[in-house]
Formats: sequence, structure tokens, C-alpha cells
Amino acid sequence: MAVLGQGTKGQPGAAASDKFAPRRLGAYLAVAVLLTALGRTVVVWLYYDFDYVSSGADDFLKALYDPRVMLEPELFSPYVWAFTAALLVTGVVAAMNRRAGRGAALLCGFVMFATAARELVGLATSDQFRQWYIGGNDLEVAIISSWSLVLLFSAAVVVLMLRAGERPAAHPAGTPAGGTQAYLVAGGLMVVLGLALVGWIVRMLTRDEGGVSAGQYFKGLVDPGESFYPVLAGTTEFWEAVFAVSLLALGVLALLRRPVVRGAAITVLAVYLYINVRRMIGMTITDYPNEVPSERQIPVLGWDAYTEDLEGWLVLATYVGGSLIAVAVIAMMLRAPEAGAEAYAPPAAGGRIPPQPVGQAVGQAADRTPSQPGSPPQPGYDAAPQAPTIAAPPPPAAPPSAGPPPPPGSPPAG
Repeated sequence: MAVLGQGTKGQPGAAASDKFAPRRLGAYLAVAVLLTALGRTVVVWLYYDFDYVSSGADDFLKALYDPRVMLEPELFSPYVWAFTAALLVTGVVAAMNRRAGRGAALLCGFVMFATAARELVGLATSDQFRQWYIGGNDLEVAIISSWSLVLLFSAAVVVLMLRAGERPAAHPAGTPAGGTQAYLVAGGLMVVLGLALVGWIVRMLTRDEGGVSAGQYFKGLVDPGESFYPVLAGTTEFWEAVFAVSLLALGVLALLRRPVVRGAAITVLAVYLYINVRRMIGMTITDYPNEVPSERQIPVLGWDAYTEDLEGWLVLATYVGGSLIAVAVIAMMLRAPEAGAEAYAPPAAGGRIPPQPVGQAVGQAADRTPSQPGSPPQPGYDAAPQAPTIAAPPPPAAPPSAGPPPPPGSPPAG
């Protein structure tokens, strides 16, 4: 009967119930609504802008994989397209109450907050940027309201996910989670890739010909009015800085085995991989230098053009190596444990509770209370389990002896 009763009570070592689960579920659902609303906002603007540009839907679909196709700025950039997809997917993951949704939501929230803040700064401080942005239409209120909502929604996402906190470990507390070494490998790879991107930024700032000053570059990161040409929702320099900062920050978190890095790393590297693959497709199908620049086509260098000097080879190494790192880290993060940082957390009640031996009644050891002063000592959690008492068969008849008979009720000798 003791064995049958083992299934009626939580087993020792199981994770304690999370009293904050209802509040956390509400935060995840709210974040799902906010993120999908942000994604739908971009889609609505894309659909609306097709009435004001000469590019058609076929041009847009081709531009999704071919960087040679020239589109109007109103249709945004590949970085925005990729992050829009990330917003929608992350919203669905958060609605499913998955742990990975927290890290992905935090990343999307920070990135969208920075993007919206930059656009609003440009609209507020630069007459040239504001005139180009809203001077030829009557959408001033709609544009400013949209970016303001993006700013508020993304800030709400960050606050909700920070307050939600890490969820309890799915494995029994007090036991190491297998596969946490994947965090270390992935963290090292992300730091290497982030440093490589920082190196190219430094190279751009120190270039003798065609370079920009450091002051001009950093102003352009926070104020789109400083850019030479108008771009909606971030220039290439802005998004490359986003990748570099994100990879370095996530790499450090992964080395610390923080579980929040899982969803964030998958999200940012999926976007980075799309940008790289799209770029390499253009390098493969280009006919440069036979292609002539036009209003509909951008000249793109082929693979051969990068093999003429050392810097070109380093560019190819960054494209190909970065793509391979992205694939490897995404694969590792998909298989990594969701709560690696909490793998060594003690049980909520404190102390170590060993597994129950077979045949022992449930609660025989786990339900004991600590000894009180003046009471007989009680066995602790680490005391050896007592075997169940089994009635012994009567001993065989012994020959009479000269000694006194044993006292009644005592156990047989031997």
C-alpha cells in the first residue's frame, strides 16, 4: 500500500509551485497583444504606401531576396521587414506562454524603442528630415502618432517582461541541467561575431577615403536628420550597430548562462542570417560590372570582386562565417535547457531531499518536523531510511540449557 501511495503526493525534488504564475501569464498575454499590434502597424503602413509609390507588389516580393531591386523609402528596408516578422512570431510565442518568448520580447522591445525614439528625434530636431518625411502629404498626425505608439508599446513590453522575471526551472531543483555548456559555446561565438562587426565599424571610421568622422557617425545613430540620404526606420549604419551591440550583450549573458538569452539570441540571429543570406544571393546572381545603375536596379558586387585584396577576403569571411555562426547558435539555443541559470537552485523549503526508497511510505521522511528543544532527536533528511518491519518466523526449538530462560518478549538471539 505504501508503494501505491507514492503517486498521490508531489515527489521530492520537484519544482515548487509558482505563486506568480497567473500574473506572469497575464504579462505574457499583454506582451503578445502589444507585439502583434506593432507588427500589424508596419504591415498596414506598407499596404497603405503602395498607393503612393511606383513599385508594385511583384517588385516588393522580388526585393525580399534580391538586393539589386530598388524600392522607394516608403516601403522601408529589409531590416524592418525582418523585424516585423520577428514581432509577429514573438507575439505568438509569448501568447503560448513559452519561456523563450520573454527573451525575444525583450530584444524586440529594446530595438523598437530605439528605432521609434530615433525617428521622433529626427522629426523634432531636423527641418530637412521633417520636410522630406511629411512635407508632401497630410499624414503628419498619423506618422507622429504611429511612432509615438511604437515608443509606448515597446516600452510597455520591456517593463512587463522585466517585471515578469525568470520562470521556475522545469527540471527538479538542486540537480544540474544537462546541456548548459551550450550557453558557453554560443556565448563565445556571439562575442566573436559582435567583435567582428565592431571591427568593421572602426574600419569605416578610420578609413582615409570615403570614411565618416566619429562624431558624425554617432550623431547619425540617434538623429536621422544627420544622414546624407533619407531612410525610414533606420539606416544601414544604425542596424549594423544594433546587431553589434545586441550580439555582444547577449554573448555576455550566454556566458553567464542566463536563460533569457535563448529567445533573444534566436531572434536577433535569425534577422542577421536573413540579411546575410539576402546579401549573398545578390552577390551570386549579379552581373556586375555589366549591370548599369538605374532607378530600378542597384549594382551589387559579385564574389570575385572581394577576392582582389585582403580586406575583401575579410569581408567574405564575415559574411560566410557570420552566417555559419548564426546557424550554429540558433541550433544550440533551440536545444539548450530553458532554465540553465537556475539549475543549481535549492528547493524552496531548504535542505536536500533524497529520493524516496521503493517500499517506503510517502511522507515517512519528507514530512518529519525538525527536533524541538527537550525532545528526542529526530532523523534528518539525510538519515538512512528505516527498513519496513517484517514479522520474523518463530525460531526452532532449542535444546534445554542450564541457564535461566530469556525474559519474555525479547527478540531471539542471533
